Amino acid sequence: MTNSESTRFNELYCLLTESEKTMMKNVTIKLLKVNFLLRRTNKEMYSFIMNHKELLSLFFEYMNFDFNIREDKELVYIKSNDDTLISNITKNETLALLVLRLIYQKKMDEVSLADEVETTIAELQNQLFSFNFDSQNNDRVKRSTLREMLQIFKQHNIIYYKDDLALDDTVITIYPSIEVAMDFKEINEILTRIELLKGGDDIDD
Repeated sequence: MTNSESTRFNELYCLLTESEKTMMKNVTIKLLKVNFLLRRTNKEMYSFIMNHKELLSLFFEYMNFDFNIREDKELVYIKSNDDTLISNITKNETLALLVLRLIYQKKMDEVSLADEVETTIAELQNQLFSFNFDSQNNDRVKRSTLREMLQIFKQHNIIYYKDDLALDDTVITIYPSIEVAMDFKEINEILTRIELLKGGDDIDD
């Protein structure tokens, strides 16, 4: 951050009320923790962000993060300098995220006006099995493995579910933040990346 940017940040920050400063703290902690914030999951924080774009942009620039707003998706996210969105993600978690991205893209292509799509545990299990996902037991991904991965994605505001993950008909809502987490335009690109990952290649996204 340059001296002029630092001065501008201080000017903007001093204009905040005490309650707004508290919200600023909560918003920055939230984004640093989970990377993604959506209006549908936190309208108050999203509204604050939209009203203080410059302030937050300067803050995250100082923290060496890119601050991004997708108003068409009502989505805010940050990316670190190494271009990662979720740190310490494993190969299995990457593959699961790619499969969720594949399901999302297929459904978005069918219903292009939808803001989010839904799948089920059964559909996700079938897709993961078809790609020879590790940690399988009796033709299914182990429940404990699947639960751990989905909990991580839920914490990062990529998906949402409220029912028992052990039930095949449990609905998983896939948020548009997955478009950013796995940035592909075509289904074939996703399939190619899945095949590369299965072959042992590193994933940089």
